[in-house]
Amino acid sequence: MGFNTALSGIKASADFLSVTGNNIANSDTTGFKRSRVEFGDLYNTSVLGAGSSNAIGSGVSVNNVAQQFAPGNISDTGSNLDLAIDGTGFFVLDVGGTQGFTRAGDFKLDEEGFLVTNDGANVQGYNAVEGIIGGNLENLTVPTERIAPQATSEMSIQANLDSRSEDVPAFIDDIFDPTDPTTFDYTQTQTVADTQVPPQNHIVTYFYAKSDLPNTYQVYATVDGSPTDDAGTEWLTDQYITFNGPDGYRDAVGTIQPGGTQVLYAGTNQPQVTDITSLSQAPFTLGGTLNGNAINDTLAVASVVEPSNIARKSFDPADPSSYTYGNTKNIYDTLGETHTVGYYFIQQGEANTFELKITVDGKQTYDDPVTGTATRFVPEDTVVTFDAAGNLSGTFEGFPPFAISSPIQLEITGFDPTNPSATIPVDLAGTTQYALTSTDTFTQDGFAAGELQGVSFDEDGFLIATYTNQQTAVLGQVALATFDNTDGLSPAGDTAWVASSNSGVANIGRANTGTLGSIRGGALEESNVDLTSELVALIEAQRNYQANSKTLETENTVTQTIINLR
Repeated sequence: MGFNTALSGIKASADFLSVTGNNIANSDTTGFKRSRVEFGDLYNTSVLGAGSSNAIGSGVSVNNVAQQFAPGNISDTGSNLDLAIDGTGFFVLDVGGTQGFTRAGDFKLDEEGFLVTNDGANVQGYNAVEGIIGGNLENLTVPTERIAPQATSEMSIQANLDSRSEDVPAFIDDIFDPTDPTTFDYTQTQTVADTQVPPQNHIVTYFYAKSDLPNTYQVYATVDGSPTDDAGTEWLTDQYITFNGPDGYRDAVGTIQPGGTQVLYAGTNQPQVTDITSLSQAPFTLGGTLNGNAINDTLAVASVVEPSNIARKSFDPADPSSYTYGNTKNIYDTLGETHTVGYYFIQQGEANTFELKITVDGKQTYDDPVTGTATRFVPEDTVVTFDAAGNLSGTFEGFPPFAISSPIQLEITGFDPTNPSATIPVDLAGTTQYALTSTDTFTQDGFAAGELQGVSFDEDGFLIATYTNQQTAVLGQVALATFDNTDGLSPAGDTAWVASSNSGVANIGRANTGTLGSIRGGALEESNVDLTSELVALIEAQRNYQANSKTLETENTVTQTIINLR
């Protein structure tokens, strides 16, 4: 019996040595789980001797080689297809028709675009159709075809237009003082004779100060520098004049009037829409006495000096002085061609009103395919207005004093040469007029065609494709599995396991649900082998092997002694 006992010990030590060596050999194997040898003692018993306290053991046997499924360290690799599980789940594999499971996430793409392991097993999950994740477990695939373009169908501009900005020229709110140049914009003079005999000449100066209405000025006058006559009455009271602008205007009946600087209105009190429509124009007439001498003068409308040198310039997207705030962004047509849309806000007067100009590829108009005429991308004199609190009031067509404002739905037309009927609704919700620097946030839903640039996984296991047009798409979701008894899994090689009757069937689901765990993209789980512990175990196995060999040697010596008895 002693020989058998020693031999069983030698065999057990050899198994211990083999398991330890295998652990050490796989200390750098991704997803490897170390094994542990579990021993049991042996006893020979007969029916008569069963339960005897004098039974002598017959050696040792290996009861089990148990794998230890404790997680290994997770290390970043930078490879988008490397995956690690932060939890208890397993990746699901199709190994030639057999379902396998692994913790090793060093995956690749094969020539057909399937996600596979290094030995060619397919990684399984849920493929997406048009961005919708399916419910059937399938081999995960990465479609490599290009993504089709999408024309811009909506855009949003959330801007702040600085309430401290000014009309051009700026509104003058100060009390008129002929000696203070800051209280007027420009002047003109003419000579008038009084009623003396012989008559004496006097200099009449007309002063133009920008009012709170667009292109409108209040007119003052002095005679020989005096703003009042002998009675202390101003030479001119509540006199206003309105000029055309360099870009014209939409009148009260919707007709687009050409640009210029000619007079549209002159008279007492600020102009109304009807005054501009009827081109109401009265000369400026003054009369009174100065130093006892009667003075009378008339400034004909035809003689009025136009504010050409101080008025706002004709709108030019290349000239920032011709608008208050502007920006440019990209939009896309049906074929995915990029177009540059420009949006420019021009303050008009002091009634919290901004004219909106839209350009596409630097142009303000397109050729209407039906009429062949040049048509603006948005209607002429489109304006946005704000309330006293700086919040957006609405979008309108036309503005006082040139026309009555009519609400409109803001949209861009004619931007797509491949689809002339295409329009883009423009959402200005959230646009404000606060005392902050003018800025904006722009969004739109179009994009160009794109080629597949790369794929990656997020923590929920979603397979996300990135394209050269900066678009992303969800292509699928990796599946994970857990077991009622993980220790019951049977090793299948290549760092994979298969289910057994001891493990129970796989519970397959999606990452970040239940106890499956989350996915770490660009990372791998290292082997859970502790080399220090394994080297100590190696010494123990060697010691046990030598000790059992000594037992065998001693048994042999005793046996030889018995044989040598005469």
